[in-house]
Amino acid sequence: MFNRINLRYFILGLYLLSYYSWIFAFPNSPYQSIGSSFFSIVGLLIALYYLTSTLSKTIAKERIFWSLITLGTFSYLVAEILWVISDTTFGNETIFVSWPDVFYLLQIICILIALFYKIKHQTKLIMHVSFMFDFLIILIIATTFFWYLLISPVLTSSSATPLAFIISLAYPIGDLGMLIAAIFLLLHKSTRPRTSSMILILLAVCIQATADSVYLYLISIDNIPAGNVVDPLFILTMLLLSFAGITKISKFVIDHPPIKLEKLNIIQVLIPYGGIIVLFTFMIFNSTSFDIISAGCGISICLVLVRQIVIILENQKLVDKYLHQASALEVSEERYKSLFEYHPHPVCSMDLNGKFESVNDACSQLFNLSSDELVGQNSLAFVEKKSKTKVLQELEYVFKGSPRSYEVKIHNSEGGIICMNLTNIPIIVQNEIVGIFAIGKDVTEEKSIEQQVNYLAYHDQLTGLSNRSAFENHLTFLIEETLEKTDLKIALFFMDLNDFKHVNDTLGHDIGDLLLQAVGKRLKSIENQFEMVARQGGDEFTLLLKDILEHDQLKQRADLILTVLKAPYYIKEHTILCPPSIGISCFPTDATTTIEIMKQADLAMYQAKKDRQGTYVLYNNLNLSSNQK
Repeated sequence: MFNRINLRYFILGLYLLSYYSWIFAFPNSPYQSIGSSFFSIVGLLIALYYLTSTLSKTIAKERIFWSLITLGTFSYLVAEILWVISDTTFGNETIFVSWPDVFYLLQIICILIALFYKIKHQTKLIMHVSFMFDFLIILIIATTFFWYLLISPVLTSSSATPLAFIISLAYPIGDLGMLIAAIFLLLHKSTRPRTSSMILILLAVCIQATADSVYLYLISIDNIPAGNVVDPLFILTMLLLSFAGITKISKFVIDHPPIKLEKLNIIQVLIPYGGIIVLFTFMIFNSTSFDIISAGCGISICLVLVRQIVIILENQKLVDKYLHQASALEVSEERYKSLFEYHPHPVCSMDLNGKFESVNDACSQLFNLSSDELVGQNSLAFVEKKSKTKVLQELEYVFKGSPRSYEVKIHNSEGGIICMNLTNIPIIVQNEIVGIFAIGKDVTEEKSIEQQVNYLAYHDQLTGLSNRSAFENHLTFLIEETLEKTDLKIALFFMDLNDFKHVNDTLGHDIGDLLLQAVGKRLKSIENQFEMVARQGGDEFTLLLKDILEHDQLKQRADLILTVLKAPYYIKEHTILCPPSIGISCFPTDATTTIEIMKQADLAMYQAKKDRQGTYVLYNNLNLSSNQK
């Protein structure tokens, strides 16, 4: 696209060079007129080609503007053709006012209407006072020059016919209208950004008005042949307008660009004041008495003085408003600083990449780093590796504008693990998320206490095995889970220690407790062979086995328990033998509920206790009466 634009302007430059070369190569020659007409018609055909392409691709609300520009270009082409016919075919001497002038004027009218259409649809109706004064100053200056140089000679001419008088007066008035419209679009602080297409339109209109004004002035001083020098500028106007259409289409991306106010640029400052200087200078060298120049200059200077007074008053209001807003902003910043800096918990702000932008003292103490050392570092570097995925998932919601609270483990500069209750809040500025606030609370101690409470709630304090409550909950869960697997079974091993009461009675309860701890230790050594190992209370223990496919699995696990627990215990110079008695019940063959399977395993265990050397009995091998069952 960039190369195509460069090629377009290269061809334009080559066209102008060729046009002017022809004019200067054949001065005051019939060939000059023929060549000028040829170059003009070719240039207008190129402009029409680009404009018709613009019309076919432009959006609906822009089509009226470009239709008027296309009609103006076509009118100019018709005027050129009529000029050629009048000058060559019929051999008539070309005069200033003729039928081609009607189409020349139609071209000016079309451009003028198009400009006012754009003013109506692309600028604010409410204008600042300073802009109104700038526009009035330029309007007075432009009108003064046009009146003095172009309109006044026409009004004072007595030899012109009524039609010639009207047409002669229409040219400078149309040029003045186009120039004023262009200056209005240039100075106005439009809500839409000034695009390259708009710049080309303004440039083309200014060239048209300037070239036409120069041409009319040369005619007024009887220097018509010299007017050929400005002929290429009229064609340049139409080519630039056509380029503006193509540029708008090629760069069209969004129908409604973001609204933003333009800042006052140097051109907006120089045009009104520069115009006054030019007008004042012209008055010094050309005015001998009080005339239109003197009046225009005086009015302009008065407007400038009034404008400056108004600007001073407006600036004072702006200063007052600024001081009020600055004071309110300072109070707001102090409140924010107090909330941020003196918050008892760690608080920080991060950019969208997770880098720290600011931290409070509590946050620095948490990481054992100063604020200068933390700022710029990526916060994810302090997140525990296992927690990073969770943090990234939570941040996705934050980036969508939703605050999130969650627990995460982090590490400080010394490697210590800290459990944090973290809240992330999106920082939204002008409806756009620009960062994240993080407020944390160190819950390491609370989590440790919570873990201890949970451990004590489901573990036996003496042996460290699971307790009765945890065992029964898990057994119930397994029974419900196994209901869907008809080909699998669950086995419950219920055991106690033979002669444990004798140990307590003869050696003391302290030795009995040490014995239970030793049993628990041995059971932990084979815990990986079972689903769960627990102490029911006293010397009773239970073990779970799931996913049983064969009967031999029960015997293998029972033999393993007997082997481990039959070995003697050496406790405080005492050798103790406490072989276990084990009862085994299965779900769903022997029982269908938690209570039933516990009861049946208990019955089997008491049957095994008849053998004081330690053995196991399966419930389905018992010969029980119906009352016992």
